[in-house]
Amino acid sequence: MSDEELDRMSKALGYDAMREPPDDRIAALRAVAEQVRAERGLDAPGASAAGVARRRQFIVGGMAASLAGAAGYAVRALTEDEAPAGPPTEALRLATVPEGVNADAALINHTWGTELLLDVAGLPAERDYDVTFVDAAGAPVSAGSFRGVADVVMKCRFNAATLRADLRSIAVTETGGAEVLRVDLA
Repeated sequence: MSDEELDRMSKALGYDAMREPPDDRIAALRAVAEQVRAERGLDAPGASAAGVARRRQFIVGGMAASLAGAAGYAVRALTEDEAPAGPPTEALRLATVPEGVNADAALINHTWGTELLLDVAGLPAERDYDVTFVDAAGAPVSAGSFRGVADVVMKCRFNAATLRADLRSIAVTETGGAEVLRVDLA
């Protein structure tokens, strides 16, 4: 972190090295210090100057640690991203979508296979649907299944070991084989 960034954070916390603390703050600190000295007998004859110096160092050290902690918290809060970025996705254009059905689809190309992100609404409720990936050799690979729910946008994720480079199409079929959604890929 640069000196300029530290300076900006210090100013945001209200610290200004060129400014004296307000008189009322100084008076309040002196009053508390005098009270503590009186309670501990430090004003009595024979009070140790070294003990006073140690206590003063302790108080100053505590104040410095408090300021450092606040600055550290501010740095973390200012430098953290809102949310980590997700993996890159490839938007898909569905070739088959029945009337009354809204669907959006995207792929995530993983090192271990391919993930389908499917948001769908309007499919008949209480029916089961199978998601199948078809690879370059024409072999079907099951990526999972779901049940239709009425009046809800279903946000589904499906995975298969088929690599994106080998993926040729994706089909969503009702149990029994009737195709509901389809996307053809290059």
